Amino acid sequence: MLFKKPNVFDKPIKLFDVDDVALHIVISKTINNVVVHTRDDSEKLLIPLRGCAKFGNMHAYSKDIIYIPRGFEDISIDLELGSIVYIVEAPSNTVYKPYIKRFENAKTIHVGDEHSRRTRYVMIDVDDSSEKFLAGYTFCCPGCWGSYPPHRHDDKYEIFIYFDVEPGFGVQLLIDDDKEEAYVVKDFDVFLVTRGYHPNVSAPIKGLKYLWIMVAVKGSRNFSMSVNKAFVETQTMKM
Repeated sequence: MLFKKPNVFDKPIKLFDVDDVALHIVISKTINNVVVHTRDDSEKLLIPLRGCAKFGNMHAYSKDIIYIPRGFEDISIDLELGSIVYIVEAPSNTVYKPYIKRFENAKTIHVGDEHSRRTRYVMIDVDDSSEKFLAGYTFCCPGCWGSYPPHRHDDKYEIFIYFDVEPGFGVQLLIDDDKEEAYVVKDFDVFLVTRGYHPNVSAPIKGLKYLWIMVAVKGSRNFSMSVNKAFVETQTMKM
């Protein structure tokens, strides 16, 4: 499901709420404080993708992530004017302490070949305190594939939030048993994967960059995936 960047400023907008997994966005234009209403029983990730945001005594700059445990219903955020901030929430039974992860300290992994070269920055890993979330960033080289080889993890939802893509664009695919879909994506568009294979590719103008958030709606956060080997073999023969 694709959600385009809303043309609404200075108030929180809920982009979606699917199986109690919700995503909110705040685009600041003239205000520097906003209150986002969330569920008391959900854990949250607060992420500025442009500008910076402060929650309590934690100050997050662009691409940093603040973890907020269950027990917080009204999230008060101090914003730098012009900031674009996301809050994702999912039900949780465990109460952890709030913490912040800095993008500059992320674990960096270089993956792929000449057709899928990209760098992954892991922010919320399996060793971090969270019941539902894994999160990080992927920076794809211009014209290269991301989220590749095509894989699926139908026990987990995945959210892609694209940024620093324009003046180029990306193409997000969704391949399931009963459908094959393609979407053009640009800065601050959001794509929610609830099932199916979901590779993406960038235009040669500029590489595709996106925040990814994995949400364990069934089972644990431990990551397992099924790779579409037939798709990989077919694409390899065409290249």
